Amino acid sequence: MKRPTIVLTVVVAGAALLAAACASTQQAKKSPEEIVAERQQVMKQNGEAWKNVQDNAKANNWPAVAANADIITKNAAKIPSLFPQGSMTEKSKAKPEVWQKWAEFEAAAKKMETEGAKLRGAAQSGNAQASNDIIKDFGRNSCGACHTPFRVPPPRQS
Repeated sequence: MKRPTIVLTVVVAGAALLAAACASTQQAKKSPEEIVAERQQVMKQNGEAWKNVQDNAKANNWPAVAANADIITKNAAKIPSLFPQGSMTEKSKAKPEVWQKWAEFEAAAKKMETEGAKLRGAAQSGNAQASNDIIKDFGRNSCGACHTPFRVPPPRQS
């Protein structure tokens, strides 16, 4: 390898490392309030996508079900990164168990990601039976796997 090529390779690699470090630093600079707002936005997105899945499944609109399952799947992969240590605020609905039982929390997020991917695949293939079988238990087994142990329940409606 010639010297200019080696220098260029080192410069490019160094720039990539610097960019990654800057991105990591930006995440670390977010306040707990910003982190909570971001995770609540992602959860609202999931809620909207889940409603769309249910509505479109009733209409046999499998491409729309697949698109919304894709949103849930991608968001589920982000969930652990949205709960860094020290990100509790008054507006947070997270229980301390998120951090006390971190491995279980990560496993629950991974389960949602896996189930979302299964639903996406079934809906993409147009398989109504397989899609409906996944949908039937998705809320309880995927959303509920996190919400029940790791989220403060919403106030009861009277």
